Amino acid sequence: MPDHAPFWSVVIPLYNKGPYIEATVASVLAQSDPDFEIVVVDDGSRDEGPDRVAAMSDPRVRLIRQANGGVSAARNRGIAEARGVFVAFLDGDDLYHPACLAVLKAAYERSPEIKILSGGYERVPHAQMADHLFKKMMIPQAHVLIRNLPLELLRSGMPFFTSSVAVRRSSLMEMDEPFPVGESMGEDLDLWFRLCEHEPIAWVDMPIAVYRVGIADSLVGSYRASELLPVWSRLEHRALAMKSGEELRRSSLRLVAEMRLTLARVLAAEGAKNAAFKLWVSAWRSIGGRRWWFTLLILFSPRFAASVR
Repeated sequence: MPDHAPFWSVVIPLYNKGPYIEATVASVLAQSDPDFEIVVVDDGSRDEGPDRVAAMSDPRVRLIRQANGGVSAARNRGIAEARGVFVAFLDGDDLYHPACLAVLKAAYERSPEIKILSGGYERVPHAQMADHLFKKMMIPQAHVLIRNLPLELLRSGMPFFTSSVAVRRSSLMEMDEPFPVGESMGEDLDLWFRLCEHEPIAWVDMPIAVYRVGIADSLVGSYRASELLPVWSRLEHRALAMKSGEELRRSSLRLVAEMRLTLARVLAAEGAKNAAFKLWVSAWRSIGGRRWWFTLLILFSPRFAASVR
């Protein structure tokens, strides 16, 4: 390992991503900003992925092995082992743009008080990843500060994802459990919501990372909602307890209500009308209007229920 502490620690959780991990690590090694270390946390993989990482000769790559504990436990271990000023996250089948870290560092240099850096991303189907070519990117001269992440989601969707975020390590180390252990869906959103309730997020409107879409055994691809994820219940609980920040409070409660309506539609389409009706009723506290009433039609009309399958 180099003697000096790097600016970036790129934490990569690894679980059965053998076919992709070399390309993922290579996308970090190709960064135009070379001041980084790579911390790969093998979370009890049963394939050849850890051996492929162990065979890499670059001294900036570290492999840590642990018994399987889930993606949150792996990321938390990576944070604990990191030495960088900022911890950047990259999933074991995603890719960084060659200028990813340079773009984020430019945002930091413009606003060195910022503790959360992020950028846009592009979704690329798995079948097209081998032929994917990154476009040349100029370092931007501006970034946006996101102070109300729930409102941003309501307006235009999530502007970044886990593999396009970096957080100051000192901020993460102040948390008992940055990523909630035992959860593999919404665990990243949970952290971004908690952070943004105290600090703005600097966001660069450029695709600095690639999200691989369509792997058959991925968590996202295999997930089927049957109940409200813990991230939404916790967001609601914190919003109800807020003593200040009325706009953030309202946006958080509205977002949770929207998620209840979305889940109610899914459950209605699957025939679970009683559970769907309870979610519909609970959403009324924070949201009414057209979407709320249309969801009622879905609950009681087979024709409308079929339309949301």
